[in-house]
Amino acid sequence: MHRRHLLLGALSSGMAAGWMPSAWAEPLCRRAGLQARLELVANSFPVMQHLARQAMACNGGGLNVNVKLTSRINYEVETAFASAGKSPFDAAVVSASVFSDLYARSQLYPMTDLVRKYGARYQLEERMLVRMDGEVMAIAFMQNTQNLYYRRDLFQRHGIAVPTTYEQMLQAATLLRAKEPGIANPIAQTFAQGWDLATEFTNLLFSMGGRFFVPGTAEPAFNSPEGVATVALMRSLLPYMSPNALSSNSDDVMNQLQQGRAAMGVLWASRAARMDDPSASRVPGLIDFAAAPAARPGGGSAAHLWWDGVVMPRNGPAQREATFQVLMEMLSAESTAAGNDLTIWVRSYYKPGRTGVGVERALAGGAKVWPAEPFFTLAHAQVGKVLADAIKGVRDPAQALAGAAAAYRLAAIEKGYISDGTRREVGA
Repeated sequence: MHRRHLLLGALSSGMAAGWMPSAWAEPLCRRAGLQARLELVANSFPVMQHLARQAMACNGGGLNVNVKLTSRINYEVETAFASAGKSPFDAAVVSASVFSDLYARSQLYPMTDLVRKYGARYQLEERMLVRMDGEVMAIAFMQNTQNLYYRRDLFQRHGIAVPTTYEQMLQAATLLRAKEPGIANPIAQTFAQGWDLATEFTNLLFSMGGRFFVPGTAEPAFNSPEGVATVALMRSLLPYMSPNALSSNSDDVMNQLQQGRAAMGVLWASRAARMDDPSASRVPGLIDFAAAPAARPGGGSAAHLWWDGVVMPRNGPAQREATFQVLMEMLSAESTAAGNDLTIWVRSYYKPGRTGVGVERALAGGAKVWPAEPFFTLAHAQVGKVLADAIKGVRDPAQALAGAAAAYRLAAIEKGYISDGTRREVGA
């Protein structure tokens, strides 16, 4: 998969200043005379809300488009795409990690023929095409990573340098709690039990020098001294976080920062634009962005590089051409221009502003591409089940990770990623 090429190429090639979209016109999908009723599904955050509006601008005549925005996107997509019957969705917006799972399970329909037919019309760029074995299996439109968000005014007032390690972040939190009585919980982080917590563990583990698997195998390696040290680091953050930290997802963290209840935290770069929105934030213009801190000196930014894109299910309704044209309207040049500041677009003519430097800074800080092993999601899920108790001190961290490793290994054996050591006779 050309994931690294996708993430690095869009930055290293420079943001082209050539072609720019013309003034807004009636969408091509409206003029195409399409006859279909389409259901799309996507995560719920600002750029997805923008894309949903672009898709539903196609409505009219015989075309009806509905976009379901949900915080349970992984569950919705995995359930729909695995259905024995027809998927209720014609297409979905997914992250790179979900894409890897769907592709490994042969649940995606190639879009190569549609790219050939409509690519020039919608000015698709090669950098957007995620190819697997020569077939276009997804079309990426945005890049993402986790960044450090911090209150520039408070850091300047107290002479605090921008943290480059978590140790420095904890020192800053201690000082701010003492000097700023209005900020009792200076750190906000996505520590919600399950997926969010496991993702934080993943970021920190790699920065700590650990790994999830024994190299070249699917055998677990996250139950290591580095894994235990990662849990200890996460636990050290809790005293500086909201009492509800273990239920804080991205929306909660964004709100804490916007409302001035937190002074810093690691959050998705795709949320940065909302920090300057005066209708949502009490501190517009006061939050700056840096690479996520390293778990240890020299460990590299504790973040990973992602992309999001559109995919079509193999078990989808027979409306591929209409679906593809609506997707292209969502990702058109006009749509990109209208939502320029909402995310870090893959399009070459994207112009990064103050809030659009997240991926570049993560790269400079040494962030790695999110793991792509087909068995990674199994391990990630098991880690997410035990971390909350380990961080709270209810379970010993080493025992919790050992239990997660054992549960993962059973799941990996069942899926055929690890041999169970038994021999089966032919025909048995």
